[in-house]
Amino acid sequence: MDNVNLYNINTFSSINNRKKFCLDTNVLYWYTYPRYGLGEKDNKHHSQVYYDFVDKLVADGNPLITTIYNVSELLNIVEKNEWEIYKRLNPQLRIDKKNYRHIASERTNLQQIMKTTISNVKSICTIVDFNFSSERLDSYVDTFTKHRCDVFDYLILNYYVESSDINIISDDNDFVSYPGINLYTANRKSLEELTV
Repeated sequence: MDNVNLYNINTFSSINNRKKFCLDTNVLYWYTYPRYGLGEKDNKHHSQVYYDFVDKLVADGNPLITTIYNVSELLNIVEKNEWEIYKRLNPQLRIDKKNYRHIASERTNLQQIMKTTISNVKSICTIVDFNFSSERLDSYVDTFTKHRCDVFDYLILNYYVESSDINIISDDNDFVSYPGINLYTANRKSLEELTV
């Protein structure tokens, strides 16, 4: 957990509108998915801090980026949330996600929600595309005991650090274990682990 600079977004305010920030999937979800909170336990109070922080960055003109892998993960989460909403509205039906995908009307609704979500992402972020490589996967495995990241988060953070895009906004506590980044978070566990 060396070389991680941690910033509490509850109290931090960026005065440099040229500073680039990278948005993790959880932040994208809270900021760009129009039906956030309808399909799961309500943690709007916690997510509101991220929404407000990103909203200020957008208003101030800070460049924001995310990766194609974050957007892919976001779309999977959106589908899962829409399935959860459907199950809650139709408790008499016992339907798994595979069968939910066969319902044409729901598929059409989900497509519109995904289009809106992606449009929202594109309106605030540049989506960067990069390739995973066997060398990067080897690096993940070779450094596995030195961080707590899953493979996608590791590869995304690795890309950001290599690109000198090190200002990361995330609620993921595992990010405190990845060296060389500036982590902007409201995650209580992260804030207790490291302090700036």
